[in-house]
Amino acid sequence: MASRLRSPVLGWLGCVFALFAVTLLAFKVGAAERLDARALSHLTAEPGSAAHEAATLFAHLADPAPLLLALIGVCALGLHWGRRREALAAVAVVAGANLTTQILKALFSHERFWEFLGQGQPWTNSFPSGHTTAAASIAVAFLIVVPARLRPLAAGLGAALTAAVGLSVVVLEWHYPSDVLGGVLVAAGWGFAALAALRLLAPGGRRAEAQTSSRFAISTK
Repeated sequence: MASRLRSPVLGWLGCVFALFAVTLLAFKVGAAERLDARALSHLTAEPGSAAHEAATLFAHLADPAPLLLALIGVCALGLHWGRRREALAAVAVVAGANLTTQILKALFSHERFWEFLGQGQPWTNSFPSGHTTAAASIAVAFLIVVPARLRPLAAGLGAALTAAVGLSVVVLEWHYPSDVLGGVLVAAGWGFAALAALRLLAPGGRRAEAQTSSRFAISTK
């Protein structure tokens, strides 16, 4: 594997294994399940409180309509900067991550009932969090399209948006913390996959990959 592909591929594999581990802990390990539920109970806010109202505002930033508008904006910026491949990759990340989360929701739909949560039981198909996936995927898409000089700023803004939405859906009792982590991992996995594809398809990327393979084959003869 060429060095230019090693990091994103390893990043993608790390996200896959981490998502598997989080799923296992959230559904099969009693102590982890209880800790997840306890964390939810401590972070929730009473309806009508300032925290609840703020969480509602932030959570709805990741609804389908704002998500689509944000993606259009990200693509427009990518085209403005002359980064067409990156704009297409951004669309793939957002579409792929959110579709993946919906599939996983259906696969892992499972009731997690805790008496101490009372009426605040998240939905049975809450894993992974769709709102968190949406926010994190837009953050990753933005990071992909921006020029190198703006990436620290893009990373900070994206992390802030993802954290705000992820915390908000827990405060509103829509999701367990593990659901939020699952959504972040899905989006990050798609981001690493897109980065690997961009590096492979970049001008000279295929040639460099072929040359590396040829050198390896010669060295093993």
